[in-house]
Amino acid sequence: MGTTNYLVFFSLFILLPHLTSSKIELVDNGYRNIVIAIHKAVPENPQLIDKIKEMLKEASNYLHVATKFRVFFKDVKILLPDTWTKKPDLYKKATTETYSRANIIIAGQKITKGDEPYTLQYGGCGKEGQYIHFTPNYLMNDTFIKGYGPRGKVFVHEWAHLRWGVFDEYNYKQPFYREGEHYRVTKCPKDLLGKVCLGNDCSICNLENANDPPKEGCAFLPEKYQETNASIMYTPLVKSVNYFCDKSNHNQDAPNDQNKFCKLKSTWEVILESGDFRNTNTTTDSGSVEPQFTVMQERKTALCLVLDVSGSMSGSGRLERLQQSSTLFIEKIAKEESFIGIVTFNNAADVKKGLTYVSGDDVRKTLVNALPTTAGGGTNICSGLQEALQVLRNDDASTEGDEIVLLTDGEDSGISNCFEVVRTSGTKVHTIALGPSAAKELEMLSEMTDGKKYYASDNFNSNGLLEAFMELSEEQIQLESTGGTQKPGGSLVGDTYIDSGVGFNTNFLVTWQTNVKPDISISDPDGNKYLTKDFKLEEKATVGTLIIPGKAKTGKWSYRIENTAHQPQSMTISITSQPSGAQSEPVIVKTNLQQTNEPPYTVVIYVEVFKNFMPVRHANVTAIIETANTKIIPVILKDNGAAADLVKDDGIYSSFMTDYDGTGRYNFKVQVSKLHTETKAAAGHTSGAMYVQGYLENGTVHLNPPKPVVVDDEDFPVEDFVRTKSGGTFMVKVVPPANQDVFPPCQITDLSAELLNNTVILAWTAPGDDMDKGTVAEYEIRKSKQAVHLRDNFHNATQINTSSIIPLAAGSREQLLFDLEEEEKVNNSVIFFAVVSRDESLLSSDVSNIAQVVIYHPSPKSRDPDTSNQNRKLTVGLAVSLVTIILCSVLGLIALIINKRNSGMMVLDEEHVRKKLNIVAEA
Repeated sequence: MGTTNYLVFFSLFILLPHLTSSKIELVDNGYRNIVIAIHKAVPENPQLIDKIKEMLKEASNYLHVATKFRVFFKDVKILLPDTWTKKPDLYKKATTETYSRANIIIAGQKITKGDEPYTLQYGGCGKEGQYIHFTPNYLMNDTFIKGYGPRGKVFVHEWAHLRWGVFDEYNYKQPFYREGEHYRVTKCPKDLLGKVCLGNDCSICNLENANDPPKEGCAFLPEKYQETNASIMYTPLVKSVNYFCDKSNHNQDAPNDQNKFCKLKSTWEVILESGDFRNTNTTTDSGSVEPQFTVMQERKTALCLVLDVSGSMSGSGRLERLQQSSTLFIEKIAKEESFIGIVTFNNAADVKKGLTYVSGDDVRKTLVNALPTTAGGGTNICSGLQEALQVLRNDDASTEGDEIVLLTDGEDSGISNCFEVVRTSGTKVHTIALGPSAAKELEMLSEMTDGKKYYASDNFNSNGLLEAFMELSEEQIQLESTGGTQKPGGSLVGDTYIDSGVGFNTNFLVTWQTNVKPDISISDPDGNKYLTKDFKLEEKATVGTLIIPGKAKTGKWSYRIENTAHQPQSMTISITSQPSGAQSEPVIVKTNLQQTNEPPYTVVIYVEVFKNFMPVRHANVTAIIETANTKIIPVILKDNGAAADLVKDDGIYSSFMTDYDGTGRYNFKVQVSKLHTETKAAAGHTSGAMYVQGYLENGTVHLNPPKPVVVDDEDFPVEDFVRTKSGGTFMVKVVPPANQDVFPPCQITDLSAELLNNTVILAWTAPGDDMDKGTVAEYEIRKSKQAVHLRDNFHNATQINTSSIIPLAAGSREQLLFDLEEEEKVNNSVIFFAVVSRDESLLSSDVSNIAQVVIYHPSPKSRDPDTSNQNRKLTVGLAVSLVTIILCSVLGLIALIINKRNSGMMVLDEEHVRKKLNIVAEA
């Protein structure tokens, strides 16, 4: 497939609607722009603000010490919801801060986690997490301090997950592991003092017999006061624990997530490799480390549409699509009691409509009538932006917290001239690049203002422009978005599903290209029909909308859109809805896209499918990627714990992207569905501080209240649903030539090893020829008695014969069985295994995760006492039975002899009989 020295460079500009947190900056050793946002459903409580401040003040000191006086928290923003009382004298108006992009969220319980703090992270070791989640109850109830430790230290634990991509050093599912003839506690470091107890009894949890595992319920209770100073990632509860495990005290044997995902590295090693510390030196005197707080609140929206009407907008149906999408936004998406203005630009800007208070359909119609109908001239983007800023000042003489939606299709070499003005305005700029020639610097405006960014091609059927405007609202949930070109008399036909979590303000939006409107038919689950006459048809735009009054019926809806024109035309349908207000939250879909910073610069697509903060398993998830050349590339995403997917069944669906079609802007959306299959919302996998069952103080056991029992995931079935979510845009500047292979197989991350009667069984999920696509050419499997040897010197370890393996397609389950060598059958020894795969170009994957087997042959001395007693009882019972049988036989024999003697027949030797009796007596 060609040479392998070609390096691919992808420069990505990515929209991450929820999962991209507000950008944290590290300036002069202090973290700035940390956003902590309170959910709108949290009842108003000013004391909650005080608790947040207390936690962060405490955390800043702990962080400074834990990082050996390197960093601290400098600037923290607390964002209040607009449902709380407005207090302009106390709460500053939010600018670019939103709940959906906060670093830390304060929200209700995740049902399967209760009030347990946790961090959502799925990018792998050293990669930033998505957000930290605290509940109001955790912050307000001091009893949690007994189980988790000081809130400030717990915050540092979660911060390490979020910022530096390290993982927990405990393991709820495997609190103990076997080491030789003993069991050990899954902890870091090994010398953290404490005892293993069952409740108050610390005498019955034996770790010294490898054939007698600790009883269920046994738990490690640390000494509250001791000299051991690590590790925060094991437990923040111990008073002396103020540091992370480092290379000198890291427990590489512990079966925890840190070892699993970070290749046996200590947390401190991973932290030091982060960008924060590459250029940050130890400081001994940084002055005060107390953070500064700004309390902010979301206010009414003031937004200005900035629309390109240059000459290029008159081609490819762009002006018509601008009218369709802008009409949709004004009539269906813009909030009541918000402010909207309209500015157009070509060589110069023109205010079509000043800032207007939205109150009712008449006002919305006035705004729609102000939309442009002609295009011509050049492109001066800065003129439009500067005029929009002036329009936005008309409500309160300020632009802070206001928004601009910039739509353009043209290049403009002068766009950077107004970057600084826009950046300092406090206005959030959302950009929509229309067509392949829009200014390449456009996304920088969104990047610097925390705005959203989209790309819509000239492919009418892709629906990209409508989807971009729909995504501007966080209240709208998009169910369906599809389109196609139909011949005369042909129809766009399909089904959608409205689940109980949505249904309010359900909107069917149909677009077409010509002046001949199609014949539309919508059927609800009961067979009731909505026809073209029921749709509201716009005068200027070829678009029709139908809003279902009240709550739309739950179940399957069907649609049919027939082309009644005499020539082919493209038609699309988009279906959106809002949460129904039911007690249960709807299924929410969020997207993320990441790029590696080293060859081969792979792109990974992530989709989060959650319901009530719980991951939804077994959904069908497909990313639809549209290239700059309008080619459609579907990518199936999986939640199988292999390839790009970190953890199985955690609701994060992932895949590598390896197919490209030229350079330029790409956009993507995801389609998620669960139809007629068993799907459940599950507990999932998250990182978070451990709840400690108790501790020892001066030899006395102090038990904490039992951790609240979470509800079993079997109680959360998920009904049929469909979702569509736009993922945004990214730029591909260079693509690999078609005849060169640059993508190696992806790393195997789920290698497992099992020992059965001296036979080792290795199993793993097959990678692909190109990351997770295709089929590899071969596997190289090696073993060692040292796990680190496999990690650092894989090719010098002992190789295992893999000639019997015929590689299967990516995603298949592979297995290899082989017998231990005689010299390996040493009791209480451990053998480690790892795998590397290669493609036909001899490109190799990274070394897999490391699996192990323990060779253990129980000795008679180590047998279970209960089992030994049972064996002794069984032996005695068998002996008594034997004696009874022999006695009966002998007595019968004597009777036979007497009978024979009386009958005159020959008799047996009496001495022989006596010998038989002696045998019985001895028995």
